[in-house]
Amino acid sequence: MSRNFKVIFTAIVVTVLIWCSVLPFGAIEIVRAYGDVDNDAYVTTVDARIALMVAAGINDTELYGLDFKAADLDGDESITTVDARLILRTAAGQLETKYMEGYEFDEQPEAFAEKINDYRFEKDRKVVKFTLSPELCEAAKIAAQEYVTKTGTALVRDDGTYYYKLLDDMGIEYSRADKMIVSASFGYSQVVDKITGDAQGEKALMNDDYKKIGVGAYSADGRNFYWCVILTD
Repeated sequence: MSRNFKVIFTAIVVTVLIWCSVLPFGAIEIVRAYGDVDNDAYVTTVDARIALMVAAGINDTELYGLDFKAADLDGDESITTVDARLILRTAAGQLETKYMEGYEFDEQPEAFAEKINDYRFEKDRKVVKFTLSPELCEAAKIAAQEYVTKTGTALVRDDGTYYYKLLDDMGIEYSRADKMIVSASFGYSQVVDKITGDAQGEKALMNDDYKKIGVGAYSADGRNFYWCVILTD
């Protein structure tokens, strides 16, 4: 094989690998039971208590999105004592547990980045806002899927190379990068809370050397999600 042919062949292989790595992921359907208000995979008396507090307006407790739908067992678009009673009966095994259908997972990267930026601004009003990078989001999705299906570690890729090799393969320019893997549910707010509640995670977020952020997640069962956050300068 001539040297020129080898160079051309290598270039083609690398191009194909990069192209395959950024193909869109199949939609992930969220698995969640009606009545599981706190999203811990079980319908319990705790869920009934939360619904009752919402119905009574205690402690300004509010529910949004799928949390609200999980609590609204009678489907009347409001949380009442009737829902709390139905959840309690479900927890006691008197009613069959039913599951939500047709809800596809979405990282909501724009809302995620906004929440991160709000947190940083509250901590230090001098920091520059992160720019949400679509390229980093794609890289984060790939990294999250590799973590769940192949590696189980945030440090290396499935071929044994360090995680930043993915950025190189995708043609993403950077001189500094950081990566975090967080286990959480499908809601991005829980991810932000976990990162900011961790000393190392908060340190990375508050590092003003980083200017761009990307987020992606993957789940093998529709319940337990592994989120990847990538920061670059």
